[in-house]
This record gives sequence, C-alpha cells and structure tokens, in this order.
Amino acid sequence: MTKPPTIRDVARLSGVSTATVSRYFSGKADAISPRTLESVRHAAKVLGYTPSEIGRSLRLAQSRVVVMLVPDATNHFTADIAVSVESALKGVGLSMVLANTGENAAQQDRLLADAQGLRARAIVLQGAIDTPKLRELVAQQGNLIFVNRRPAKGMNAPYVGIDNFQAGLAVGRYFVERGYRNCVAIHGPRHYSGSTARLDGFLSGIGDTTSVMQFESAYTMQAGYEHACRLLDGARQKYSVFCANDMIAYGFYRAAIERNLRVPDDLVIFGFDDNRLNEWLAPWLTTVKVPALDFGPAIAELLETPRADQQHDRSIILPFELKVRQSA
Repeated sequence: MTKPPTIRDVARLSGVSTATVSRYFSGKADAISPRTLESVRHAAKVLGYTPSEIGRSLRLAQSRVVVMLVPDATNHFTADIAVSVESALKGVGLSMVLANTGENAAQQDRLLADAQGLRARAIVLQGAIDTPKLRELVAQQGNLIFVNRRPAKGMNAPYVGIDNFQAGLAVGRYFVERGYRNCVAIHGPRHYSGSTARLDGFLSGIGDTTSVMQFESAYTMQAGYEHACRLLDGARQKYSVFCANDMIAYGFYRAAIERNLRVPDDLVIFGFDDNRLNEWLAPWLTTVKVPALDFGPAIAELLETPRADQQHDRSIILPFELKVRQSA
C-alpha cells in the first residue's frame, strides 16, 4: 500500500522548508513570496497532499469539526434540522459529524467523550439528556449548544429553538376557541424539558374549560398507534387529540383509519413540528410549524460571534406558527 504524501514530501518537491509549507496550510501565507506560494501549491497538487486535520487540531487545540448529537436520526424533523445545520456550517468553513444518541444517556456520554477527542469546535445537542458528564462539559468547555430542549437548571449554555410553552399554550387556546371536548394530550417523556413545557402550555391554554386525558409517549409512529388503539377501542366518543409531534399523529391517524373513523368528523388530531413529509403524505394534518431550516443559520451565528461580543443570554428563540388544515 502506498503511503500518503507528507508535509516533508511537499517541502522536498517545492524546495522549501517544512515550516514554510506548514505556514501555507495554516493560513499564514502573508510573509511568503508569490513564487514560493505557487511552488508549494503546485507540489501539493502533484502529490495529492491534504493537511492532516488531526495534526491541525492538536496544534490549535480545536478543529473545524462540529459534532451534532441527535436523539433519533430516522425522525424526519430531526433530519431536517441536521441538514440545515450542515449547510450553514459549510458556509462558514466548518464540517459536521452527525451521531445518534438513541435517547440513551450512556450512549450520549460516550459520544460526548468522542467529540472531546476530536477537539470539536462545538457540540450541538438536539434533545440533550441531563447527565453528570454533560454538566461537566458545559462547565468546562463553553462550546455546547442546545437545540429543541433547553439546558437543565444550572447549565449555562445557549439554546436554539422555539418557546415550547407558548406553542403548547397556542394549541390549547385553539382547542378552547373551537369548543373541542374530550381532549387528549399524547405528550413526550415528562423528564425532558421540551416535553414538559409543551404539555404545561397546552394545559394552561385549555384551562378549566374541560378535563384532559394525558398519555406519556415516545416520539414515534408506533407509540402513537399503540396509544390510539387503546383509546379508540374503549368507549366511542369524539376525541380531540394533541400529539407531541407529527410522528405520533401519523400513528394515531392510522389506528383511526383502521377503525373507519373520519378525521375531523369523528376525531380531531393536532400534530407538532410540521416536518417535510406533511406536504406530500399528510397535507391534511393541522400542526405547529417549527422552522427546521432556520436552525442552521442560528447555530452558525452563535459560532461566528465571539463570546466577548455576546450578551449573557446567547439563546435564539425561533418563531412558530399554527398550520390549520383539515384534521383540526
């Protein structure tokens, strides 16, 4: 196997020192003559040499890599945010490494350690789980950005996302305005801040107008389907269901169709996220639109703004919108 070219090979072919080649690839070429620059550039092209990002990271104690941890890479809304982040980072000369925590605390901690080993420029956590390791990194490194779930109490780090309480409140008030009864909230795990804020906002919006049945759920179609089967196989009445995300709403809808229930005549369904599948597969779904494609530019803005120029609260709150369609 042929060994890859090294900086010494470039120096030898271009007739300059390794220090000069190093300055060229580290962006410190101001003091290098145009002829020498061209010689180094030509030698690197002939040899097919690219500088080692690992070596650069060791010298600068930081790489051009941003590590993004997501809870479920198969979730389309999660994927949309990841695409947005990758595109925005590319625009500012950074690369992204995507890793899936699977909503598992131990897996998240292992990936956080790997991100440290890569000397990541930043660690972006979509759906972070509160662990001692995470708290340690927030306190020591100051390069973590939380997405969708706010950092837990005591962790001072920027957040990019919507105001989940206000979004849930808007849905609750919408239910009241439409006179919906037999309200049901299929909400995410209570120990996640975003799930709690979303549910608390919804309950606040409903107020004392009607009682709300609550079911804690994973953010998956299968979970939505199973909750719907249990609910719809009971006493027949017209339920008004607020789902914690669109994936849960899809599963709920399938169970309703299997039972020959018409939406919204026999059942009201309200989702959350408005992921890109809705346009093609669920144009009927009323939901909360979260601007997935705005996350990337917001995160890039945080990374490009020197901390000394940033205010104490470095969070960016994105707008949400109720997208009223056929299902509610």
